[in-house]
Amino acid sequence: MKKCLSLALGALLALSAAAFTACDKDEYPVEEGATSLMFYAQDFEDWSNEHLYEKVREFNSNLEDGIQIEMVMYEDADYTNAIKAARDGGYAPDIYMVSYGNLAGDIKRGYPAPLNDLMPQAAFDDIVDNVKDMVCYDGVYYGYPQQTEPSSLLFYRKSMLQAAGVTSDPASWDWEALVAACAQIKPSLERNRYVLGLPTGLPLAWSTVGLQYNTAGYLPINDSWDSCTLSSAINTPTEGYGSENGYANLARLWWDLYSNGYIPAGNVSPTGYNDIIQGLCDGRVAMTFAGSWSVAEILNTYPDIASDIGVAPVPTVTGSKEGATATNGGWVYAVSASSSPEKQQLAANFIHWLLAADPARTASYFEVAHYSKAAVTKSVQAYIEQQTADNPYQDWLDVINDVASKAISEPLYSFDISLRYAAVLEWISINADPANNARVDALLSEQLADAVGRITTDIAINELAGTNPKKEG
Repeated sequence: MKKCLSLALGALLALSAAAFTACDKDEYPVEEGATSLMFYAQDFEDWSNEHLYEKVREFNSNLEDGIQIEMVMYEDADYTNAIKAARDGGYAPDIYMVSYGNLAGDIKRGYPAPLNDLMPQAAFDDIVDNVKDMVCYDGVYYGYPQQTEPSSLLFYRKSMLQAAGVTSDPASWDWEALVAACAQIKPSLERNRYVLGLPTGLPLAWSTVGLQYNTAGYLPINDSWDSCTLSSAINTPTEGYGSENGYANLARLWWDLYSNGYIPAGNVSPTGYNDIIQGLCDGRVAMTFAGSWSVAEILNTYPDIASDIGVAPVPTVTGSKEGATATNGGWVYAVSASSSPEKQQLAANFIHWLLAADPARTASYFEVAHYSKAAVTKSVQAYIEQQTADNPYQDWLDVINDVASKAISEPLYSFDISLRYAAVLEWISINADPANNARVDALLSEQLADAVGRITTDIAINELAGTNPKKEG
């Protein structure tokens, strides 16, 4: 008899058990009498999917642990619907993936089981502090983290900066230095080439949260989630980025970058921000904001030009990189509360084996990722540091790890809130015109006032007041 690992890649055909693909009965050994655990995984990059496939196969090759993992993988657009359909139908997976930003909502709905008594305390003690806060609520761990990936880094072509005569180190730039470098680079570019790529659309709302916090020192709503904090940004003079009202000044930075033609009107890549690095590698932009995952794309697809690419934290209003400059994205492995106690324990055993038991095993994920994502446990970080001592792109890895260690998580409140300020920046990307520079403060104030009104409505409609799960007291 054989042990079968189900792996469904491609579009979701039906939101039911029928979506699982059958596998060749002769492919994997079967552990007689083992408890079968259903695992819903999300489709990511090809290398990531293959790595997970291999690890589940490795785990299933143990014929004495009493556990059989049945994995089904859904494409991004179908994953949420598949989870919902399974829960509604009473067959929720025993193990599932959830993003940091969505974990709090799952906890509120009672979906994940507490892990404190299912995994050794040493596994939780090993998690780095800023990530521990993203999976632990009131002392209870509701998931185990896999990785973090900073949303925003500054990638640049060294040769293009050199050709333009830019000699300053991008890692030291404040906003004035960024804008000055853009002005210097623009005349050196051929037609249909641009200076800088920036996120647009939905990614603009989550990828800039860390920069927003760095600039203003707070988020668009207060910690009690009962009022909008952007009111003071209205009617704030923005010239020179010198005032303390960060949200108005960040809007002014966007205005200056777009009104001077430094940014392309549309997306740098057809698929948007996730693949924005392609524009840099193809020479369509000299610099770009991009997520840390872009390192894997560079080394896998564009290895011949990798030595011409530099990586730095995104510029801040003061130039300091001591605070958060990015939003930490990433994924958590959770156990369903609806599973039986026996299955919860076995599911936790698998998660511990995959993510916490052996630093070398866990680090293999980061190796195939070209270390484009940051490890979330101290033991794995130490192991990787030893393994990458001679890595030719160690400076890239240092930037990723440093930015990730300071980044903040995606906010736990309704995503509608993040979209409202992003809409201000999106409006600027479409309407910024040097002819309106004389009245830019009035225009930005108008947009900020609209955002305040919409956020205030969102707070009421979503009944957010007093529901922040991380607010002490």
